[in-house]
Amino acid sequence: MELDDFKLAWKTLDRRLERQTAIDLQLLRDARVDRARRGLRPLAWGQALQMLIGAAGMLVFAPYWVEHRHEPALLVCGLVLHAYCLALVIVGAIVEARIAAIDYASPVLEIQHRLLALRRAYVIGGMLVGLPWWFIYVPLLIVLGDGRMLEQAPTVVAIQLAIGAAGLLATWWFHRWANRPERAAFGQRLDNGAAGGSIRRAQAALEQLAEFERD
Repeated sequence: MELDDFKLAWKTLDRRLERQTAIDLQLLRDARVDRARRGLRPLAWGQALQMLIGAAGMLVFAPYWVEHRHEPALLVCGLVLHAYCLALVIVGAIVEARIAAIDYASPVLEIQHRLLALRRAYVIGGMLVGLPWWFIYVPLLIVLGDGRMLEQAPTVVAIQLAIGAAGLLATWWFHRWANRPERAAFGQRLDNGAAGGSIRRAQAALEQLAEFERD
C-alpha cells in the first residue's frame, strides 16, 4: 500500500508539473506574441503615413500634369511624380495587408512564416520607393520650378540625371558585392538593416518562443 500511495502521489505531482509547465508556456507565448504585435505597430503607423503622403501627392500632381498636358516635358514630369505617389500608396497597402494577415492565435511557425512574408514585402517595397530617388528629385525640382529649370539650366538637368544613373549603378554593384558568399555576414547585417527594427524585434521575440518550445 505504501508503494501504491507513492505511485499515486508521483502521478499527481507529475500531472501538476505538466499543468504548471503548460501554464508557463502559455504565459510565455502570450507575452512574446503580444510583444511581437506591439512591435509592429510603429511599422503600421509608418506605412499609413506613407499612404497618406502618397495620396496627398496624387491630389497635387494630377491637376499639374492635366494642366500641362500640351507641354510634353512637364507632362512627363507630372506623370512620373503622380506614378511615384501611387507607388507609395500601393506599397504601403501591401505591407499593411501583410501585417493584417498575421493571425497571432496561429502556431508560432505559422506566425514566423507570415513575418517572413511581411519582411520580404517591406524590403522589396522599400527598394521600389527608395531607389527611384536617384532620379525622382529631378522631375520634382522641375515641377516645383514650373519648368524654369528646363529653360534656364538644361545642362544641370542632364548632369543630375547622369549622377542618378551612376548612383543607381553603384547601388546595384554594392548590393552584389555585399551579398557575395565570402561576405555573407556583412550582407546579412545589411539585410537586417533593410528589414527595419520593428520586424526584426518581432522575429526575435518569436524565435525565443520557438526555441523554448523546441527545448
